[in-house]
Amino acid sequence: MKWGLKTMKGKVVAGMVGVGILTGAGVVLAGSGAGDHLREWYEGMFGNSVATIEDDVTAYGESKLPELEAEYEQLKNDASLDIDLMRDRLTSESLEEIVAAKIEHLESLDGESREILDQMGLEFYHVFLDGYGEIQRLSDEGLNYASEDLTHYTGELGQEARNQITSDLTAAKQEAVTELETAIQNAQDQIEAELRNQEEITTRNLKNQIDWAVEDVRQVVTVLLADLMEEQQTIITQTAQILEDEAKEALDDVVSGINE
Repeated sequence: MKWGLKTMKGKVVAGMVGVGILTGAGVVLAGSGAGDHLREWYEGMFGNSVATIEDDVTAYGESKLPELEAEYEQLKNDASLDIDLMRDRLTSESLEEIVAAKIEHLESLDGESREILDQMGLEFYHVFLDGYGEIQRLSDEGLNYASEDLTHYTGELGQEARNQITSDLTAAKQEAVTELETAIQNAQDQIEAELRNQEEITTRNLKNQIDWAVEDVRQVVTVLLADLMEEQQTIITQTAQILEDEAKEALDDVVSGINE
């Protein structure tokens, strides 16, 4: 009894329990191995159940054999006894008739006694052949009847057993399929719900990270820009002062050159 659903059902059950672990225990990192261990445990338990069923059914079937064998042997013994009784009865009846005929002929036809005695052996032989043939016919008839009757009887029993097995296993199959489909749907619903939940949480967290990052960049850029502006103001101021000083010095040189 090797159910092809074993692997599929094991995966589904393991998946359901795995989802339950994730949902009930908080955030669990993928690849933790809990599902694999659960699948191994389930497959072991499932294999034990199948072995128990096979052992129980086999033992039950074997327990029926001695009773059936005893009944069949009793049928054969009864048939053998009936045939023996019939043979004895027919033989006894034939012998009685022959002896009576012999006595009658001896008493009424003394002159024919020698002829009777001469033919008696052959007559007895034919009687024996007739009796033997009748016994064989009845024996064959009994065997044929037993064969047909037992074949019909066991055929009906076998058909009833097949019908019962078909009914039981079909119902079990339908129930198992329904349970499996329900389990798959429940697992899918739970997984889908958790996916939506995790999707929303992850999206919200990432959006928050973006907002925080933008704010951090904005602050850094603002400070950086202020520092750069201050630095450029200093450089420009210094440059202007230098150029201003150079210009004033050049003007002073021009003025000084007037007296030369």
